[in-house]
Amino acid sequence: MNHESFSAPWPFPVGEVLALNPRHFSPAPHGWDVSVSAVELATLARGADAVRRLGARRGYLGETPANVALKELLEQRPEHFGRVHPLVLGADEVHVPGLAMSRGGAAQLQIYGVECIDGLQRLQILADVLDAWGPAHLGRATVRLEIHCGQYRDVARELHDTAHRHVNAPTAQDGLIRCPNIRRLMAGDWEKEGSFDPRRGASAGPRRRLYGMPEVTRGLACLATGDGPEAAHLAATDEGLQALWGSTGSALYLQVFHDRMSPLGVVRAVKAYEAARAALRRLPARYREGAGHVLVYAPDLVCREACRGLLPAAELHDERSRFDWHGVIERGLPVAVEHTAVDLVRRYQAVHADLGGKQYKGEAGRLDVWRAILARE
Repeated sequence: MNHESFSAPWPFPVGEVLALNPRHFSPAPHGWDVSVSAVELATLARGADAVRRLGARRGYLGETPANVALKELLEQRPEHFGRVHPLVLGADEVHVPGLAMSRGGAAQLQIYGVECIDGLQRLQILADVLDAWGPAHLGRATVRLEIHCGQYRDVARELHDTAHRHVNAPTAQDGLIRCPNIRRLMAGDWEKEGSFDPRRGASAGPRRRLYGMPEVTRGLACLATGDGPEAAHLAATDEGLQALWGSTGSALYLQVFHDRMSPLGVVRAVKAYEAARAALRRLPARYREGAGHVLVYAPDLVCREACRGLLPAAELHDERSRFDWHGVIERGLPVAVEHTAVDLVRRYQAVHADLGGKQYKGEAGRLDVWRAILARE
């Protein structure tokens, strides 16, 4: 019988053969690109010796967040399971009956010396879902395979062993481009104001100011529509920014990023926030002694209270607002910051005493302390 072979001479190696009936396959420089029903792979990782037999780097890791998410995807939307990342296999040899290929028939791939370079977690998930949901459900999922042979197998193994060094892990900020309110803001008229882009690594060019996501978030949170300090508190730290950005659609997120945002409103908010922080830095050092540490460890609380006490937050994004935003921010806000700082230090002194007089650092930045300060007369 004629055969199309790849990567290794006769004779066949001794051992088990993985036979697949692919939905699509094509030869590639590294070996083969294959699409196959998930049912065909569902038993590959079964058995106590599966990890050793497949030469995988590690065994099944159980209910990790990634594995739970993949299993839920396979159960709820099986047709999407194999759309993103292929399974990566190594092989001593791959054979395809030449007769079936030449006639365009349903060729069967015969894979000798199978190695799982990347994908054992997904293989085990396939086996679990097969047991729970049956072959009809699993048959709705198509899995892509990269099968590497010869010298390419060694290269693929080395790359996947160190893949974490070659990948920029996504963050919550990377998902903001999918938010319709953010996209609507991007499409607004920024011609006179600079430019806005929520993405990491964005650039506006040398002659235009780029309004980046951290400063925009902190400015908008300072004048958010909610009554409490939660948005400003989250936006005050890098970790809090990620938490806020990762909660698109939540009530707190929509206090900051709603569908009424305008470029002019964003510019007003950012300028107000920057002016308040600058005024806070200019206060004499004596303001930051004792309970004045609240100005050091919770500056955004001061900025929020000063801005909301002086500026009409309800008109922030109103382009027809007759309020003198520029003049009040430039001349009135520094005075308001000083008065607000004195008032909040007085309140914090009482709250700090109620809490037992512990270290200011770590205490003044807590949300419950912010709430207690604002509730104090």
